[in-house]
Amino acid sequence: MDRANRFYRLDPRVLCATILVGGIVIACFAGCSSWMSKNREKDNQFVKDTKRIQQLLVDPDRPRLIGEVANSLGMRPASYDAFAIAASLPGTGGIVRPGVQRDWILAELRVRAIDNPEGFLDDKSTALVKLHITANPFDTKGDVVDVAVENSTESLATNLTEGYVLESRLAEIAMLSGQLKSSEPKGTASGEIVILPTSYTRQAELNPLQGIVVGGARLKQDQPVGLRIESEFRHVIVTKAIEKAINDRYFFKDSNRQKMVAEGTSDWYLGITAVPKYKHDAAHFMSVIKCTGFAETADEQQERLLGCRKLLMDPATSRRAAAELEAIGTDAAKATLINGLTSANKEVRFYSAYSLAYLDSKESIPALVELAQTTPEARALCLTGLVVNDDSSAREALEQLLQEPDPDLRFGAFRAIRLRNPTDLTVKGEALGKNFQFVQVPSSIPLLAVSLQKQPEVVLFGDSIAVSLFTPIAPTQLLTLSPMFDDQIKIAKKQPSGEMRTLVVSKDVVSILRGLANIQATYNDVVHTLDQLALNQGLASPLAINPMHNQSPLTDASNQTANSLEESEEVTVAKSLVHQPSSLSSKWWSTIGLQKMPWSKTSKSESLPDGTSAAKDLSAKREPSDEELAATLNR
Repeated sequence: MDRANRFYRLDPRVLCATILVGGIVIACFAGCSSWMSKNREKDNQFVKDTKRIQQLLVDPDRPRLIGEVANSLGMRPASYDAFAIAASLPGTGGIVRPGVQRDWILAELRVRAIDNPEGFLDDKSTALVKLHITANPFDTKGDVVDVAVENSTESLATNLTEGYVLESRLAEIAMLSGQLKSSEPKGTASGEIVILPTSYTRQAELNPLQGIVVGGARLKQDQPVGLRIESEFRHVIVTKAIEKAINDRYFFKDSNRQKMVAEGTSDWYLGITAVPKYKHDAAHFMSVIKCTGFAETADEQQERLLGCRKLLMDPATSRRAAAELEAIGTDAAKATLINGLTSANKEVRFYSAYSLAYLDSKESIPALVELAQTTPEARALCLTGLVVNDDSSAREALEQLLQEPDPDLRFGAFRAIRLRNPTDLTVKGEALGKNFQFVQVPSSIPLLAVSLQKQPEVVLFGDSIAVSLFTPIAPTQLLTLSPMFDDQIKIAKKQPSGEMRTLVVSKDVVSILRGLANIQATYNDVVHTLDQLALNQGLASPLAINPMHNQSPLTDASNQTANSLEESEEVTVAKSLVHQPSSLSSKWWSTIGLQKMPWSKTSKSESLPDGTSAAKDLSAKREPSDEELAATLNR
């Protein structure tokens, strides 16, 4: 049989296989053709987008500032919560009602291998409490945060005084399908509870079921902050141009290594790391980032600078102009800001001085001191300016402010010196027991200040203060102070074990503080002892309790100034189950952001810039040349 006949007489199975393989090959070629076609279309679109972006970046009417093409992400303070056990209560704890909260905490106790968790939870020495902390933008792992404590609505405890919060894990908590769910731990909290005195809260009665743990939490992770490129500008060219502009202007040394601020991770997102000095005012740093020019020539930057000279002197635009000048950061920009200090308008002077402080300009210091003394609304940020200014005269100015008669300003200056240098001898104190620190600052004007934030400490300005006590007082349910002969006072504290510890001390503040430490009194005892002495007119000097914040430490002081920074940011965190009490105080201190000052009647949003740049007033519309397009590619 010839070869042709043999071909046509193949086994049908072989023939079918041959046809099948041929079909697959044909299908593969068809599929490859489709895939190649799709990629060709994608490549063509990328080429079109690239050309569009290139033309945009050389258009004289193009967006000049980062904030005109990108929004910030992560600028909303984060809230973390926990259900925890307050232990060591003197019989004022109580049973926890059946429910999801009880089930939650019992599971936690079993994980910790607590013997008889049911009995432990319902013991009179324990209470179920809710914890709440706020982590601000650019906070980093290990940062200390104050903890708001509130008795759970499911707990029958009557008083949290003497309570100690056992170590607890803070997280994002939500109720889903009738069950409490939490994220991975965001922080840990523990420490003794301080009940806020009524002289501080201005409430008619003491609330013993609500308090704080001063500096009682540590964050377990950084709070990420970044820039999101608007959809019409999303391209690797824009991302790289913004990254280069930020890193050319801002970098810092970390562990003996120079570290960049911006890192582009896609065509729409850049992660931002704060320069250490800007962590004191995260919103201001983001404002300056947004007011930074990108993909611009030296001539274009000079054009913007000239526009800022006019805008700076107008209170309606001074804030944005100062931020642009600070972002430019050249000697010419400094000179323009220094000229702003001559304005008769205090808002213009403030914004000029505040930006100059971040540029380490000595000229900013007199203006910041003057505004801190005369304008309480600006005081917090004026002190922040003296913290971040590396010029040595800023430290000298803070030293002088320690002698101001205003308690808010004096204590604010004290904290500012510590922020500049935690090891500064002026703010170095001594530990009294394990509960609090005592610091004495030389001063001709006596003042006693008590901290309720970041660190439990008592600061005495001047020499020891005489105490007058004619009748016994009971600052807390377990502590009494009684007058004795020979100008002495008897301090008695009942311990959780039932033991009564007593000590006789001299009638002065320092002796009383040391005596309280010797009998193992809590910081809550210290706060309420000084408060009761002041209420009974027993102190020979003023007492200032936490004289530095515009909010009670029980409230989220940051949301009110940062809530307008990201109007378009999606909120993904479930609403906190822990109730946040209303404001209990109306002090001045708020450094979460360069907020619009009370005297300002303009600026519709805290988000800078406001949709225009200083250069636009001076630019004429023209078509980009081929040379400019090529230069854009090279940049």
